[in-house]
Amino acid sequence: MTDIFRPTIQPIRRIYDAFQDEAKNRGGKRTEEWMENERKRVWREARDFCQEKGLKFPTLDQVIDAEMSACGHVDYGSKWACRVSEYIDKLNK
Repeated sequence: MTDIFRPTIQPIRRIYDAFQDEAKNRGGKRTEEWMENERKRVWREARDFCQEKGLKFPTLDQVIDAEMSACGHVDYGSKWACRVSEYIDKLNK
C-alpha cells in the first residue's frame, strides 16, 4: 500500500521513515514509553543526518516541539518530519 503522506525530499523522508519504523513498536507499551522512544528515534535520525553532512542538529527539546506542532494533523508524521527539517535549516543559516 502506498503511503500518500511519505515525503519525497531529504532529510524529511529519512526522518519520517525513522518515525514510521519506530511506531511499529508501540504494541504493548505504555503511551509514555512509546512516545519517548519515537521522539528519541526521530532526534537520532536528525542528528545522524546532520553529522553526515557536517551540519548542526536540533536538540531533543526542539524535536519534541516539532512533534507538538504536528499533533492533531492527519499527516502528523509528515508534519513532524517537516518541522524537524525546518529546525535543521534554521540552525545552519
